[in-house]
Amino acid sequence: MKFINVNEAIEWLNAQRSTGQGNSVERVKVALAFIDNPHIGLPAIHITGTNGKGSTTAFLRELLLSQGLQVGTFTSPHIMTFKERFTFNGELISDEDLLFVIEEMVQINDYMEQTEFGRLVFFELYTVMMAIYFNMKKPDVCLVEVGIGGRRDCTSVVNAQLAIITTIGLDHGDKLGNTVEEVAEEKSGLIKPNSLVVTGLIDEGPLTVIENYAKEMNSEIYRYQIEYGMSDILNHLDQGSTFNFWQTSTEAEETQQNNFAIGMLGLHQVQNATVALQAFELWMRHIEQPIDWVIAKPALQKTNWIARMERIHEEPFVYIDGAHNVAGLNALKQLVTEYFPHKEIHILYAGLDSKNQAAQLPLLSTFESSSLAVTEFEHPNAMSLEQFKELVLSEATHLQQPVQFVENWPEYITDFIFTKNADQMLLVTGSLYFVSAIRQHIVKEFQKISN
Repeated sequence: MKFINVNEAIEWLNAQRSTGQGNSVERVKVALAFIDNPHIGLPAIHITGTNGKGSTTAFLRELLLSQGLQVGTFTSPHIMTFKERFTFNGELISDEDLLFVIEEMVQINDYMEQTEFGRLVFFELYTVMMAIYFNMKKPDVCLVEVGIGGRRDCTSVVNAQLAIITTIGLDHGDKLGNTVEEVAEEKSGLIKPNSLVVTGLIDEGPLTVIENYAKEMNSEIYRYQIEYGMSDILNHLDQGSTFNFWQTSTEAEETQQNNFAIGMLGLHQVQNATVALQAFELWMRHIEQPIDWVIAKPALQKTNWIARMERIHEEPFVYIDGAHNVAGLNALKQLVTEYFPHKEIHILYAGLDSKNQAAQLPLLSTFESSSLAVTEFEHPNAMSLEQFKELVLSEATHLQQPVQFVENWPEYITDFIFTKNADQMLLVTGSLYFVSAIRQHIVKEFQKISN
């Protein structure tokens, strides 16, 4: 099948449905085998974690690119365009390449329909597309971000030489477990035998689960140690942070201190950058290439990641941040308190009904903000205003400030931009699907940021 353009091709992807058997990993393995397993032999770093996956991947990509490596990335979800999911050397997949890859998927899904497994859908399709694309481009290293979890995520078909587990928290409880130990067990399942593992700042209980699994896999684990990972952190308000990272080239060598800076905001981003630095060191050692820190440090500093505390309008400030679970909101609360002590903060929030909104809305009410508003947006799993109203009634005793209900969020944002002054700031947060809609609206209506 030949598509007229990329939009038609993506419509075909979104229209795929299946009633087949087997889990996603099995289905993807069958599809990949049909096209001679293009994923086998890919040099890969696999990234999972409850929060911090995207930012850590962005930091790591820029560090690797600074050393002259060819880098492919596979991330999700997309914010502005579907093509964000597949990049090569920081550039979005071209229309030509995307059309070719999706047309390959047509024959693959025609084949799958004839099997007991049925047609691939959504992230299963994207995972096979990633394997085809990276096999075409032949990057020196592929950064592969999981969809959800690890062991049962279909990206687990990739035999990564290095695994990163950024954080462990409770999210997607119906899929990953109801305790942090269960979540850790699921996420550690992507660790491959005789590989390298880097963990972020993780509590002792879930960390022990990861360490035990790494030991079973005969894999070497590098833990994030706060006493060695960070010291002397300085935040420069809306300009970012500087910090010292203690790196160890080998276990036998003494640690040495290096000064680093990042433009992304928040202590959690310093933690993400530290995890990326550790993974960067290990990968460069793995490929036996020395690091040129003179060009690596500026690469780290210039790293950005859209929809993660991103300023999308000035005077007044409008920031968007996809904090869609309790851990993310706690990090955002700390960031707002430390980085914007002199701003009058107004919050606009929307989320999915599959998330623990009964915990998240009371947490939002503890932010040092002048107003808290909730709204709804177009998504099959989005919380409706009626659901929010019921939640506010049931959680009234746990809410520390009044909650406003916004029926038309585009009008709310336009009114804020035209009536507020430079001392005031709008913080839009919640589901990444919601902040994606906000970002697209600002681009279209105000053209203050680029695609």
